[in-house]
Amino acid sequence: MILTALQVEYDAVKGRLEDLTRDVEGGTIFERGRLPGTAWTVVLAQTGPGNDNAAVVTKHAHDLYRPRVLFFVGVAGGLKDGVGIGDVVIGERIYDYREKQSPDGGHYRPREWEAPWWLLQHVRHMAFGREIAGRVRVAPIASGNVVLDREDSELGDLLRGNYDDAVAIEMESAGVRRAAQIVGGIDTLTIRGISDKADGGKRRADAGGSQEIAAWSAAAVAVRILASLPPENGTPTLPDGGRVGGGSRAGSVSQELLGASAAGADESGRAKQGKPPAAPPPRRRQPLLSRIRIGRRAQPSRRTRATLMACGAVAVVAVLVAVLVAVLLKTTADSDTSDKNSTLESCSLSQARVKLHVAASIDLSKSLSDAARAYRPRRSPDGTCVKIEVSSVNSGTAMRALRQGWPEDDGPRPDVWSPAGSEWIDLARVSSAGRQLLPEGEPQSIVTSPLTIAMPEPMAQTMGWPEATIGWSDLAKWAEDPTHFWGEHGNKQWGALKLGKTNPDYSTSGLNATIGAFYAKTGTTGELSIRDVDSSANQAFVRNIEKSVVHYGDTTLTFLANLRAADDRGGREEVLKYISAVTVEESAVVAYNKGYPCGAYSYARGCERRGKPKTPLVSFYPKDSDPASDHPYVQLGGMSKAKQKVSDDFLSYLHSTDVYRKYFAPYGYRTYKNKVLPRTGIDQDHGALEAPQVKGYDAPDGKVLDRLQKVWANLRRRANVLVVIDTSKSMDDKVPGTGRTKMELLQQAEPALFGGFAATDRVGLWEFSNAANLGGKHHYLPLVDIGPMGEKLTDHRGLTRRAELKGEVNGLVPDGATGLYGTVDAAVDSMRKDYDPSAINAIVLLTDGRNEGVPDTPTLKDVLARIGSPDKRVRVFTVAYGSEADQQDANGRTVLEEIAAATGAHAYDAKDPKILSEVLTSVISNF
Repeated sequence: MILTALQVEYDAVKGRLEDLTRDVEGGTIFERGRLPGTAWTVVLAQTGPGNDNAAVVTKHAHDLYRPRVLFFVGVAGGLKDGVGIGDVVIGERIYDYREKQSPDGGHYRPREWEAPWWLLQHVRHMAFGREIAGRVRVAPIASGNVVLDREDSELGDLLRGNYDDAVAIEMESAGVRRAAQIVGGIDTLTIRGISDKADGGKRRADAGGSQEIAAWSAAAVAVRILASLPPENGTPTLPDGGRVGGGSRAGSVSQELLGASAAGADESGRAKQGKPPAAPPPRRRQPLLSRIRIGRRAQPSRRTRATLMACGAVAVVAVLVAVLVAVLLKTTADSDTSDKNSTLESCSLSQARVKLHVAASIDLSKSLSDAARAYRPRRSPDGTCVKIEVSSVNSGTAMRALRQGWPEDDGPRPDVWSPAGSEWIDLARVSSAGRQLLPEGEPQSIVTSPLTIAMPEPMAQTMGWPEATIGWSDLAKWAEDPTHFWGEHGNKQWGALKLGKTNPDYSTSGLNATIGAFYAKTGTTGELSIRDVDSSANQAFVRNIEKSVVHYGDTTLTFLANLRAADDRGGREEVLKYISAVTVEESAVVAYNKGYPCGAYSYARGCERRGKPKTPLVSFYPKDSDPASDHPYVQLGGMSKAKQKVSDDFLSYLHSTDVYRKYFAPYGYRTYKNKVLPRTGIDQDHGALEAPQVKGYDAPDGKVLDRLQKVWANLRRRANVLVVIDTSKSMDDKVPGTGRTKMELLQQAEPALFGGFAATDRVGLWEFSNAANLGGKHHYLPLVDIGPMGEKLTDHRGLTRRAELKGEVNGLVPDGATGLYGTVDAAVDSMRKDYDPSAINAIVLLTDGRNEGVPDTPTLKDVLARIGSPDKRVRVFTVAYGSEADQQDANGRTVLEEIAAATGAHAYDAKDPKILSEVLTSVISNF
């Protein structure tokens, strides 16, 4: 069961459920829905604020649904300096500091409840995704009926003296735990997103959108935990035999449960106005994350600025708290499906002593993870219980790790690898270490998806879709004069021809598009040779296609997410201004048109399913060579016999028709035999053609592919990039667990920042903080002028620009405030004055804070209007660095997301400074 106190938390949970139905019991609305990809049914209701309300509804939920697990999730105030907005706290124990009246006056009577041991053990060993606003920790939470808002207070002294290990404060969990204790048989867990510090700044934080951030993060973590729990046999059924809301009335709630003043009913037994009536809940859905990190339990430390206001502020805390009580009901149909398609006996999660680690491509990992949960742990013939765990790894990144034997720095080596395409296997086998890990032979596919040249429907119809066909040769011809292309077709208002294409060093669609272009020029579908790749004529052909690329990237997520943002913002006209065509898999087109804004079923923030776009994408299948993503299932060497048996069985399970229809077909994938089954939505209505006329090809071998990637580095569109780094005082903060400051970690990651640029790319560097610390004129300071990376700077001791950039970064010293808006405004203006129409003109903006502490700064609205102008488009790729970065929200987006979206770029998240190098690699893949 999921109960929420506030609408903002209710919406955050509801968006993660599907197939909702609604019941009304005693005036309370209950919604019941399915958590996609799992066997769980979730019942959702809203309680309103306060421990008493939460207790009433918890009792009613028990009486109606007999939930096995109950999650109490929402937002809370932070009590420790190390807890920031967007962090998530999982309640290790709940402290109740409820006030009681006595002859001597009011005093506090503390109680505490421990979270279920098995749930805590499960959570401590989970890997979450890093897409939430902050980090996840397991620690105590204080719950009461008064608000902690000032330091000089009785409650502040009480908490300091008795509960100094509590890291968050709220108003509902104690009521839920007390009710659960009385009724018995419910395992409860509190999950809270931090929306403000309990120091009097709540109103200011709420105005900045902190509640939305906290609610989104808490709901994401809660659903992630829930999805990782396989339902056990014997889960109680509904008391009415399955019909939600019928037949079984909730009993009354005792005075002991509610406290002396909170019975919640008048003399007639009817619920009082504003109190939850005597009845319980039903349903709802949505995606979530990939890899988070659970922080250590906060130790008693120096007192955070905090205290309280009295009971009169309960309404204020109401806006601060959400209650999420998750009632999890077993759906036996999923279990039947799992057993029917597996030859091995299932076993419980608690019995699973061995993990089979599957590293999957980013676009398939969520579907594969859902399928693995439904498959459940399995017992191999020797009796070993094996659990399958899926992680999300970029195909190119995994390939490089395998070439090196998968170093420890890259995390645990997988047992099974599923890149998006078999080409990555051949690339990994180029090294001896890769050959040792990867077996010979052709692996089987999980699913397949052909590559397409996708266009917004109005543009495609102008080109004759769906009857007409186009190919790589057409793109090369069009790119000869991209500026006037649409004008020649009678649509001058659409501007220049703009192509979206991902980086073939990281992305399968980018690699396949480059392979396809070479094949189109050679006019053959036979195996490509190194001589073909080195041919100057063939290279000129491919270079011509690259000329119209707006920017690259490590995944297609950037292009499709920006396309959907344009569609939401201004519909057709905005979409047609952003991009003309993008090379993506057919599955991405289908998923995009079904309402997945990133073109895939994804954990990532902003990728949650929504309504269909107003302007859909449609697919052209390249007529002169059409590669496909075959998503191979590669079993690495060194697996135990038990893992091998379960791995084989899992692949057979994935190949079954009902598993394919449930976990892969809804997102546009074809079967592992490249077939389109009826009623799967892979059709013209969703931008695809069921049986397109395409020309296949033989994949090049690993050495040819390796050569192709090296050659492409000299064929791609040049970059004209300004790197802008925040040097405010907060960059000198220590990063827990590293012994280094944020600036020192940035300096350590410098190779990832500048190492990916070619000698002919033009790059420059600014720092920014505030004018008083940078000479008194501007909030920014140019350090290295933009110019070719390989150029020698005669006024800098004969160093190349690359060496000078490295030296300047290593010499940065944090100080001052954060003049963000003025710096962004000036940087874009400077880049437009130095605009190169033949290059990708962009800014990489890295900051660990927000605009503050600087006078005479422009407003965000004015800055967005100026930088968003399509004239001389400069794309601003933003990096939120550190847990305190970019936490003010505006209309559901953070400031850095707004800046990136306004310029048609992408916002990156490095709130965990330890992953900065990985994030910077993704950022630089755009160039």
